[in-house]
Amino acid sequence: MRRSLAPLGMTAVALVMTTAISLLAPRPAAAQHGGQIWEVLPDTARVTVGDPVTIRFRLRLDDRDLLFDTVPRPADPLPEEVRLLSVEKLVRRPDRIFLGQARLAFYRPGRQPVPVFSLPFMRAVKGIEHGVVLSDSAVVEIAPVLDAGNPSLRDIRELARSPLPDPLWWGIALGLLAATVWLVRRFRRRRPVAPPAVAAAEPVPAPAPEPYATALAQLAEIERAGWPARGEVARHYEATTDALRDYLEAAESLPARERTTSELLWALPPHLVERGLRRRCEDVLDGADLVKFARVRPSVADAEAFLQRARDLLARWHGAAARAEGLDAVR
Repeated sequence: MRRSLAPLGMTAVALVMTTAISLLAPRPAAAQHGGQIWEVLPDTARVTVGDPVTIRFRLRLDDRDLLFDTVPRPADPLPEEVRLLSVEKLVRRPDRIFLGQARLAFYRPGRQPVPVFSLPFMRAVKGIEHGVVLSDSAVVEIAPVLDAGNPSLRDIRELARSPLPDPLWWGIALGLLAATVWLVRRFRRRRPVAPPAVAAAEPVPAPAPEPYATALAQLAEIERAGWPARGEVARHYEATTDALRDYLEAAESLPARERTTSELLWALPPHLVERGLRRRCEDVLDGADLVKFARVRPSVADAEAFLQRARDLLARWHGAAARAEGLDAVR
């Protein structure tokens, strides 16, 4: 009876250990929502310890997704043996595929997993106001600098014994030391004392202009250029909207240059859509889109009125941001 129970107990123990190992083993990270594929492709499969490894990203999003940021960041703290050297901003192609790359360095030999990266996004149709898309996993082979084992050091000879006795060496050393001290003292006596140098005051850099002032200066420059009167209406509209998008990037940290009109309207912060600001912004951007894509050619008077609407929208954005900052300070 005991012989028949022993193999059964060993089988149960092996089954429990196998289940535990499978649960604790790392699994590749995948996108958290449907329609998303984030591939991670190392440039090379085998490098040496400490050498930079280029990791290429290829991200495909659902048509309803919108990224809040285009710079991938590690989803978890990096291990001590991994260093993140640089990360490039993802660039969107016409087919809505985002491409980018990062450079890493690994300091432990063997098969090393590439860290998982993440990006914040939103999906308007499904009501996901803030989600995170995670990259797939990849593995690189890190080769050690030295060969395996303990290689012997070559071309190293034993120290040769000096033919001079130790007391004589001590005498020579003390004589050289005394001569050095005497020369240093003599040199200091004859050396003229130079007046203390007065450190020149470093110029204080001028403070950078505020985003609002920069945008106003850009609009003023566009008005002085007078492009509509010279037949360059499209250039006038494009430069005006670029000034507004530059303001959003500098003042609100919003990548407005990379987004379409509909994407930008969804990404505006709450204080820039209240009191009819969303409608005003949509009116300005739609007017510029008609000139750029539909090749509508407004008159000179319409172009000047468009510039005034853009200047009014910029002033209202600036006032709304100041009010939101004041409310945050009171809280």
